[in-house]
Amino acid sequence: MNTDPKKNFKNIDKVFFESIAKEFGTPCFVYDENSISENYNQIKNVFAQEKRNIFYSVKANSSLSILKLLYDLGSGFDIVSMGELDRVLKIGADPKKIIYSGVGKSEDDIKRSIEEGIYCINVESFSELERINKISNELKKTAPVAIRVNPNIDPGSHEYISTGLEETKFGINLKNMMDAFIYASEQKHIDLLGIDYHIGSQIETIEPFLKAISSVAQIIEELKNKNIHIQLIDMGGGLGISYNNEKVPTLNDFGKEINIAIKDNNLENYNIILELGRSIVGNSGFLLTKVEYIKKDSEKNYVIVDAGMDNLIRPALYGAVHKIDCVSEERNNKEELLCDVVGPVCECADFLGKDIKLKVEQGDIVVVYSCGAYAASMASNYNTRPKPAEILIKNGKPIQISKKETIDDLLKRELII
Repeated sequence: MNTDPKKNFKNIDKVFFESIAKEFGTPCFVYDENSISENYNQIKNVFAQEKRNIFYSVKANSSLSILKLLYDLGSGFDIVSMGELDRVLKIGADPKKIIYSGVGKSEDDIKRSIEEGIYCINVESFSELERINKISNELKKTAPVAIRVNPNIDPGSHEYISTGLEETKFGINLKNMMDAFIYASEQKHIDLLGIDYHIGSQIETIEPFLKAISSVAQIIEELKNKNIHIQLIDMGGGLGISYNNEKVPTLNDFGKEINIAIKDNNLENYNIILELGRSIVGNSGFLLTKVEYIKKDSEKNYVIVDAGMDNLIRPALYGAVHKIDCVSEERNNKEELLCDVVGPVCECADFLGKDIKLKVEQGDIVVVYSCGAYAASMASNYNTRPKPAEILIKNGKPIQISKKETIDDLLKRELII
């Protein structure tokens, strides 16, 4: 099924959203297995080969069933915590298909990564590199690393997700990077595999990716001049999706353009990894929620639903816009209401959409599109609200892949003293 958010639909493989809401309750997340597989295979078919691999960015959606689906399709994994490492190991992933990124790796994190034998640790600072060297010497084991650099490319996305600029906490800037490469190349227990970069997220054009490839090709030439030879280029990810009718490149076109840039910059002999998350799962997920109240004021109309910023924080955090539609019985005889769709959380920032036109009644089911990435994985228990169930549509059937939390689940780890 085509899960393009520009189109209205009320079912996935003839499994209707209203029936899912009735069976599993609201709010709940729903994912389309066919769509996820189609997205992954689209980039795999045009890009993957012996020296080119796709590693799924676990933080986008860390559901075990989705991780297992992608692993079975051939994906590796980009992780940013030991919790994510435990997730991918739990589904049987080969440690040699795991890369560990992130700026705050503890000593225990690094030690375990080395002992588990993961493919590569992406180094975000010189002090982290020194810590890795200290631990690998103590273990008398070799730590495989790539140095994350900031090509200083503006991806044109929100400042919170533009991670490749010099002023971010991520990576090492261009003027200091050579010290890190030289240091890593000289250490007995560090295996300098390559270079890593990630310029941002929700990038809606291909041009920033191409500029980054050209910039990194120049860095590799500088390394060669210093007799430092690498084998790996981790190009990160960040390809955007259409949330609300934005025009974005397809995974097919993205892969083709990256292939051309690799050839044009004489990088064909390197092992190359793309880290993709949102573009694989983003448009394949949905948040179902029920209308609790309709509040009509002279200044503003509000449709109050049972999902909130604890389920989908992107609108409050980034000002993100998601398409929202009513999937209940046709309301052709009802007036179209210009409204804000808001949740029950006790914050003014608790909204899912603003100035939305809806034909709704109390009790209707509303769907928020493009909730496959950075929705469930960023959910919280604010206001002591349990996290929703997650449902995967597989072979035309709804299968629960994560149970709705209970209040007992939330309270059982706390102590009264």
